[in-house]
Amino acid sequence: MMKAVFGFSTLLFAGLAAQAQVGTYQTINLPNTYVNTITTRLFTSNYRSGLVNESNGSINFGLTGAKANSFRYRWLAHDNGAIDYSLDTDLLMFLDGLGNLSVKGGLSTTGNVGIGGSATGDKVTVDMGATRGVFNITSDGDGMAYTDFKLSVKTVTNIATGKPQLWEASLRKDGYFSADLTGPTLEFYSLNKGGGYYAPLLLKSNGDIILAGARNAVNGNVGIGTTDTRGYKLAVNGDAIFTKIIVKTFTTWPDYVFEGNYALPSLAEVEQFIKTNKHLPDMPPAAEIKENGMDVEEMNRKLLQKVEELTLYMIRQQKEIAELKQQVSTLTK
Repeated sequence: MMKAVFGFSTLLFAGLAAQAQVGTYQTINLPNTYVNTITTRLFTSNYRSGLVNESNGSINFGLTGAKANSFRYRWLAHDNGAIDYSLDTDLLMFLDGLGNLSVKGGLSTTGNVGIGGSATGDKVTVDMGATRGVFNITSDGDGMAYTDFKLSVKTVTNIATGKPQLWEASLRKDGYFSADLTGPTLEFYSLNKGGGYYAPLLLKSNGDIILAGARNAVNGNVGIGTTDTRGYKLAVNGDAIFTKIIVKTFTTWPDYVFEGNYALPSLAEVEQFIKTNKHLPDMPPAAEIKENGMDVEEMNRKLLQKVEELTLYMIRQQKEIAELKQQVSTLTK
């Protein structure tokens, strides 16, 4: 048994059965109490305006069961352009018994939704004008779950795999943020106003982070504490601490100093060079270091070269000392 009470005043341009004159209206009062099935129709003769209460669905209250017995709200086509459909059977909005609301786009593949402005070619268009903010979503989880708020976007197919692809952004109330992707790489794009795009940041599923400056090209630079990298891959303005640094060298390591054909300059030649240039041979002067900085790999290579040259000088001097000792020992006998 279902009981509903109707007490309302409806202004229509027509009566229950007879069509009224243009520009007039009638007031219809239904203060009665109805029991069981309710079937009431208020409409014009051409069905262009009206109110329909019936058990199979147009407007029902308290009904359960099939989707047809849910609350259904339908606009019929009319000529003023506000809502203009070619067929009277098109539904603008559908609210089912579970509280799910579908708009035109949810009932067919052709509908779009405009909020704060006209609908465009996109499925949802939000025009806030000069107002700050677009969406305000509040969620307060227990702080214990992996995520307290999650935004998911799923594609129908992936170009590479042909399978659906899921992208999720998760936020926990303790401040942790994560982005999950079923594909191999999560790419953050930078779109150019005149066309084209760049993918400056790539997050791969194996944990690699790639900074790419152009389309699928690994040529990006990173600045920490500075916006001017001066063309270097990594520019740091400030202190840094490392537990281990490995420099991959692409130059010849100076073991050639120990080759028999290496032209080791004499100490007299080194002395003269120092007097003239105020620095060691093959080493950059202070002014050059101040202007261009120091190449760590190159400087280590040159320092090792000097250490190896110094070792040869010491070996040569040690031989000379041993020879002199032998001569002194011979003379003192």
